[in-house]
Amino acid sequence: MSKKLEEKQQRRLAEERKRQEIKRAARKRNLLTGGIALLVSALVVFLIINDSSKNNGGGSAASGVAAEEAGCGEVETPEEEGADHVDDGTDVLYATSPPTSGDHYQTPGDAGFHSEPRPEETYVHNMEHGQVLVWYSPDAPQQTIDAIESVVENDAVALAALPYDAIPSGSELVFTAWGASQACADFSNAVFCEFRNEFQGRGPENVGIPTFDESCDTA
Repeated sequence: MSKKLEEKQQRRLAEERKRQEIKRAARKRNLLTGGIALLVSALVVFLIINDSSKNNGGGSAASGVAAEEAGCGEVETPEEEGADHVDDGTDVLYATSPPTSGDHYQTPGDAGFHSEPRPEETYVHNMEHGQVLVWYSPDAPQQTIDAIESVVENDAVALAALPYDAIPSGSELVFTAWGASQACADFSNAVFCEFRNEFQGRGPENVGIPTFDESCDTA
């Protein structure tokens, strides 16, 4: 074989090796890119499922625990204690703790979730207008407080929640409406739903609070 032909073959072989190396490098890049894409997709799916589990189902921040796990007592309907307006700053002695009726300040309080205590006398007025309240122990588990906040903030017209130091022993929260109360050891939106169906928007001076008529999932 002539030297010229030999050189030509060597060049072809070198070019072929180079093409093969380029192909192998491209396959490696594609495998790496595909692996990263699969990893990112799996992470996105995990985050979606994880977020959903936090916001749905029993024991979640959105709904609290199931009705049978909430440790709720029967709905009580104490005798009404009057409904006169008193000057702001006046201490009113109520027969129940928290109150369910009685004399109160002239201006109702803000609806929605509150992390600081508010005067009882203010929020008795809210109940007179048909609002439903959740009084919760400041020492309640954070998961319980988060569940209350989630539900109350979802309807911050008809509902209000506020910390209360005198929650009855054995309970962490009490639902109240005008003339009614129900104590629970944990928050269940299913139980709260039933309470709202019965009492929301039915105060003696109902002002702008809609009645509530929903199907309550007790699971």
